[in-house]
Amino acid sequence: MMLNEIGSYLQAQGVGTLGSDIILGLMPDQPDNCIALFEYAGSPPDLHWSGEYPGLQVRVRNKSYAAGRVKIGEIINLLHGLHETQLSGTRYLLVKARGSPEVLKRDASNRTEWFVNFEIIKESD
Repeated sequence: MMLNEIGSYLQAQGVGTLGSDIILGLMPDQPDNCIALFEYAGSPPDLHWSGEYPGLQVRVRNKSYAAGRVKIGEIINLLHGLHETQLSGTRYLLVKARGSPEVLKRDASNRTEWFVNFEIIKESD
């Protein structure tokens, strides 16, 4: 599953800990400072190749605006341009940010939530 593979990659790079502050598929109320990974519709599948073009959204929530911005910047630096990389049996041909990080909202606890979307080209073994 793409979220597990990307989450494990981010953990291996020292960004956070999967299941603790790297969460897959939801943004829980706690911890205050965390990273959430979401899948979304990407481009349609190719008719002549078994690869996929999924979308990935990364959200970073932090009590500090500045620290949240630094963390999402760190994630962009790790993922944007990632290519020809094997993650748990899946070949990631390219991971590309679709834009700059953006503030999604401030929640009721005054925590800032940043997000950035990625385009991915991948194929499974």
